[in-house]
Amino acid sequence: MMQTYSRSKMSKMKELTFEETTPKAPSDSIGDALRSLVRRPSQFVRFWNYKGAIMSGVVRAPIFLATYLIGRESLRLAIGAATAQFLFRFFFAGVGGALIQSFRRVEPAWKAVLAVLLIVPAVSHFFEFVVQYAFAHVTETQNLTGGAILRSICFSIISAMFTIFAMRRGIMIVGDSESKTLLNDMSRLPRIIFEFIAFIPNEIASLLRRGVYIGALLAFAGFGIFAQLLCWAFTNRIYWTFGGGKEIAFLKYWGIDGMILMFLAVVLSSLHFWGKRKV
Repeated sequence: MMQTYSRSKMSKMKELTFEETTPKAPSDSIGDALRSLVRRPSQFVRFWNYKGAIMSGVVRAPIFLATYLIGRESLRLAIGAATAQFLFRFFFAGVGGALIQSFRRVEPAWKAVLAVLLIVPAVSHFFEFVVQYAFAHVTETQNLTGGAILRSICFSIISAMFTIFAMRRGIMIVGDSESKTLLNDMSRLPRIIFEFIAFIPNEIASLLRRGVYIGALLAFAGFGIFAQLLCWAFTNRIYWTFGGGKEIAFLKYWGIDGMILMFLAVVLSSLHFWGKRKV
């Protein structure tokens, strides 16, 4: 009797703990993802990412609008450049989104990020240069094309990293059983953006807690170099000034400011971690 009861109880526990658990999504290697792209090019049509197309077009067009206006070109030319960029981005971001989505299950994650950063911006900005150079040649505004594309490349680096980050969490994907509506994804974006911003500080804080001090130091230095290069490219200035050219010693450099902000973010992450442990 006891054995029968025991087996019945164990069976119920097994049902609760195993059968009702959502199975983990299968992962791919980087080779699997690349072979899939070659063997099934139709997925660029099937998974054309309308979500990325809309968001990229809306965000990128103002970059070219602002660049042309700052360059003292007419509003007509600025709107024309922004329109050309919107149409190009609307088409290509859909293709790029499909490409990034094909890498979202790749493990380890750093290989997925590296592949996305190498492939998507390189292909994207080659065609972008062709489109914008053709527009600039017709309108004789070639001197503004380089700056606008450089700023667009800076945005592409951040955008590609964020897109793969979001897609690995089920956001901004299409044509898949996990995909949701654009409205649903938009409602979840604020949280995903916060997690994206907090990801590196949390990782550095984790390294410090585990005593991996050299790794944490290298991460700080790497972020400082990244911040310096990104801001330099975006602003075309190696450091910032105020009040007609005033400087604040070494704090004027983008990289130094980036490391200071990262230090404060790591402190907040550590405080949050220890606060949760006490609770």
